This record gives sequence, structure tokens and C-alpha cells, in this order.
Amino acid sequence: MISDWWQSLEGQSAHPHALKIFYVVAIVSGVVLALQMVLTLIGADTDFDADGMEAGEGGDTGLFSIRTVGAFFTGFGWTGVAMLENGYGVGVATFAATVVGLVFLGTVFYLMRYMFSLREEGTLDYSNAIGEVGNVYLPIPPKRKGMGQVEILVQGRMRTVRALTDHDKKLGNRTTVRVKGLVDRQTLLVESLDSESGETTAD
Repeated sequence: MISDWWQSLEGQSAHPHALKIFYVVAIVSGVVLALQMVLTLIGADTDFDADGMEAGEGGDTGLFSIRTVGAFFTGFGWTGVAMLENGYGVGVATFAATVVGLVFLGTVFYLMRYMFSLREEGTLDYSNAIGEVGNVYLPIPPKRKGMGQVEILVQGRMRTVRALTDHDKKLGNRTTVRVKGLVDRQTLLVESLDSESGETTAD
């Protein structure tokens, strides 16, 4: 059955050898990508990161990982197949396949970043930030009258976190603060470390 289908490709394009190559790339990469996505959904960490940059625990969100490369070749292969079967030449098919492959790669890259950021947020314990020093990112109103944000180190990563203060003046952007405690699981209570009162006004 498979051999018959393989032989039938000879008459489906003016470039049967290129068509077969695109089919092989599309099928193999599609299977690999599907398996990777299933493993991701069940929580298995089987990927690696080859982009030479920090990309998250396990390298699952790297720009050049099994998932993103698989996505590129899946888009590349099926686009090449479609182009050749519609009468386009190898050069045009390859160019279109590369463009679509890059779109697939970028889409999966950002999707994986988003998924793993959600997973990381679920495992963060903001009590680990108590005692850490950071900077105000969004001004914090005085006396807990409103909420601002601070950039602070939490579990080894810089995070932007909601914050309140008991200070009697607004803590403006770039004010240096220390985390005193937690208001709730995702909101910090901070105090200013700036010695000059003028630095606690909003920018």
C-alpha cells in the first residue's frame, strides 16, 4: 500500500524526486513534533536547548529545540509538497517552504515560552523574595492606598511583582526597596531604602 502510494508520486509533479524529499521531511518532522507536544502535555521534559541562551528550565523554550526545529520542518515539508503539486518549480517551492517553516518555528517558540511561563508562575513561592532588594517598576501609592509593581529577584529570576507599601509617601519609579513580607500569595509588602525623601516621589 505504502509502496504503491510512493510510486504514484512520480506522476503528481514535474519534480517527483523533490516532491518525495518534501514528503519525507514533512512526515518525519510532523511525527516528531506531535510526539513532543504530547510529551509536553503530560509533563515530560525531553527537549534540549541549542541556542546558547538561557531559555528556561530544561531548555524547553529554546529558540532551537526539538519542538521548534520540528515545527520548522513540518511547515517546510508540507508547504513544499503543496507548491510542487500545484505546478510550481523547486526554487519557488523551497522559498515558500522556508518562509512558512520560519513562521511555524516562531509560532511554536512563543507558544512554548507562554506555556512554560504559566507553569513557572504556578511553582513560584513569593515568600522567597522576603529580604530581597529591588526597584519600583510602577509607582506605589502610600499607606496601601493602591498597588504598584516592583522588579525583584524571586527564586533566581528577575520578576515584576505587584507590591504595596506602608510608607507615608508614594514610592516612585526606580526607588530602591526591600521586601518586608507578603500581603497575599502574589503581592509583596515593601519599604523604601532611599535616604533622601525626594526620591520617593513619582517620576
